Amino acid sequence: MRSPRFGANRRVAWLISAAGFMAATGMSVANEWGDEVQLASCYSDGCGAYSDVDACCSDICGCSDVCSACGSGYCFNVPMCDELMCRLAPCMEKMAASGILYNPVATQFYQGVASGGAEQEFAYGGKIDQFLILDAGKLGLWQGLTVALHAETRFGDDINQQAVPFAPANVAMLYPKAGEHDTAITGLGFIQALTPEVQLMFGKFNSVDLFNDLYPQTGRGINGFMNASMVVPLAAARVAPLSFMGAGVRKMRGKQIQGALLVYDTQNVATTSGFDNMFDNGVNILAFWRFFTNVYGLPGSHGFAGFWSTGEFVAFDPTGFVIVPDEGIVAVPQDGAYTLLYFYEQTLWQHRCRPQRKVSFLSEWGIADDLTSPVGWSANLGFQATGLSSTRPNDAFGIGYFHTGISDDLTNLFSPVLTLQNVDGVEMYYSAAVAKGLQLTANLQIIEPANVQNDTAVVFGLRLKAGL
Repeated sequence: MRSPRFGANRRVAWLISAAGFMAATGMSVANEWGDEVQLASCYSDGCGAYSDVDACCSDICGCSDVCSACGSGYCFNVPMCDELMCRLAPCMEKMAASGILYNPVATQFYQGVASGGAEQEFAYGGKIDQFLILDAGKLGLWQGLTVALHAETRFGDDINQQAVPFAPANVAMLYPKAGEHDTAITGLGFIQALTPEVQLMFGKFNSVDLFNDLYPQTGRGINGFMNASMVVPLAAARVAPLSFMGAGVRKMRGKQIQGALLVYDTQNVATTSGFDNMFDNGVNILAFWRFFTNVYGLPGSHGFAGFWSTGEFVAFDPTGFVIVPDEGIVAVPQDGAYTLLYFYEQTLWQHRCRPQRKVSFLSEWGIADDLTSPVGWSANLGFQATGLSSTRPNDAFGIGYFHTGISDDLTNLFSPVLTLQNVDGVEMYYSAAVAKGLQLTANLQIIEPANVQNDTAVVFGLRLKAGL
């Protein structure tokens, strides 16, 4: 049995070592891609004299005949990719103009536990996300109404159980249903604009999509970080099912959500219609508000969210974002659950002419009801950068740290059969734009597991995303 002091010192040591190792790995990966994939950039740090990217491409890169490939800021010659983009882009632009936006995204993962964790194993799997957005006004049906559908197909395997179940290493593979090959509509929302700033919304909502709408840098696990602890605040695991039925209102500030009030079901309905047994276990209420800031001309915000649930729960009841061990424990359900969240985001650097090139910071903090949630509190902080190099404007890099405090009630319930500790981890990724619509990401995670019997998990993975 390790003493608390020894455990704390050990965690600090490996976290410092991990950060150094990850930084060195990132530079190595960056140099490798820089050497092996040479793509000429159509951007210049001084903005240049070009107002049109294609004109810049044509003049500087000499690739005016490579169809729409220049539109991404790269000049490259990938015949199959170029031909596909040449055929798809005009078609999709015409569909969007008529009120139909369709975007399919295919993502493949090869990820494994190199050491430690519950089991050392590598696995291959993937996701196909299909997004369909209908603008009823442009379709001549109903002004101000938008219908958004998200269908997901999951195939292959993942290592969420083998690594650290309390910190799933691949949040995307939790949908539609962890561990199963399945296709389901995980989101079908109807949004009616009352004014340019106020919108009503109802339907079936995907939690990761909602967090991504609030903070696009979270990436839904197919962009940016992959660990669930870095994508969503795990303190909300009890009150945020993977997919749920609900209705509410939101306040917009331009294209960003400033505030929202949402009433929704407590049950996960990712693979069902959502109408069966709806509200049988009470209701969840979510309130969110964000204060926008501007620091030296760079945007940021402070966001606050509160959840209240009237349902009955036990701390070890299954949740979508935390895989709780099944130890056959019996306990009396408790009424109600709450979660309080705080979000801080700040752009640290942004190119004055190419705003997509930037460095940003996002941190999520939360506390939850110990009696009903497997997570008592959680925190993460992450730095992400896109286009740090003018020659690689679409490449991205990120490094983050997360902490998940296992709830005292869950720890006490499991103490006769399993000794639990808090989870700490670091994650780092480098994403290379191989071609237009093709992104290859190397990902490394080092996680101190909740089960004290397991050694520190080292998880390495590759992610290949194809989509517009």
